[in-house]
Amino acid sequence: MKSLIEIPKTMKALVLHEIGKLTLDEVPVEPLRPGTVLVKIKACGICSSDVERVFINGTYHFPTIPGHEFSGQIVAVGDDVDESLLGRRTCVFPMLPCFECPSCKKQQYAQCSHYDYFGSRRDGGYAEYLVVPTWNLVLFDDDLSYDVAAMCEPAAVGIHANGLANVQKGQSVLVIGTGMIGYVCAAFASQITDKVIMCGNSAAKLELAKKYGWETIALETDNFEERINALTDGEGVDVVMEVVGSNQAICNAVVAAGPNSTIVLVGNPKADLTMEKNLYWKILRKSITLRGSWNSSYNDKQNDWKTALDRLKGGEFDQLITHRFPMEESEEAFRVMRDRNTFSTKVMFVME
Repeated sequence: MKSLIEIPKTMKALVLHEIGKLTLDEVPVEPLRPGTVLVKIKACGICSSDVERVFINGTYHFPTIPGHEFSGQIVAVGDDVDESLLGRRTCVFPMLPCFECPSCKKQQYAQCSHYDYFGSRRDGGYAEYLVVPTWNLVLFDDDLSYDVAAMCEPAAVGIHANGLANVQKGQSVLVIGTGMIGYVCAAFASQITDKVIMCGNSAAKLELAKKYGWETIALETDNFEERINALTDGEGVDVVMEVVGSNQAICNAVVAAGPNSTIVLVGNPKADLTMEKNLYWKILRKSITLRGSWNSSYNDKQNDWKTALDRLKGGEFDQLITHRFPMEESEEAFRVMRDRNTFSTKVMFVME
């Protein structure tokens, strides 16, 4: 083993002991194993799914250290690991596939039948250190800040959804949802076509969308169907990316979709979903293609993470980080995430 620092025996980490009980604890630092490195975590984003895990659903076992959107510096390497990794900055692909199931054999790791996952199935990034397999490292240069790089995971998810949508020049694209992933979906679509619409509840977030040059639909004040018809001359949109996971969002996606359109479902559902018969008929009559999007591509042929890092370097998403907190202020960080009256897009824990 080689290291840049004297590795501490313990570290600070936000530990979820039960639903609603997240505390800053002193916990052991995991020892290095063959093929792994020790990452000193510098920044970790709070995902909306983390809010669900902490306050509603829990993780797969207790106690768990949440957090799957993180970046840091490699400060120690195992005996069998290339020492040139020491000191490098890295993001971390949070999925730990089995490499044995049929999907893994095809390098379709997001569909792994027996995967592990940092921050939900095993301890994640709300901590000072984490042991990570070298396979999961996504290195980046020193000119990219740690907090911006920590947005790589949601950016990769948005890029993956865009790939499934297969947006073409001249097509109209509707993104339902104004979170980080929604902004990435809209931003990548706007590289291809100039007909991008963002829909959501937050007036402040829609004002930000207008600064990116997109049309907007404010669900609190606009008649959704009338606004879609006005923006598309009554034809409906060619592509919808639904990034909320609610009944209303999915229903709106079907209403907005034009004939022979594509709907990509990205949002995680928070409850059971139902659909009226007449709305289901619209899917059939319009010959709508439905695509599910899960996680991101991370393999030899397609690596959404490298694409995300290249885009993050441009600085256009820097303004999406609206709040930064030390782990000691986790209660306030989650309050901001849960408060609909507080404008936020990406809330981040920064460790230094």
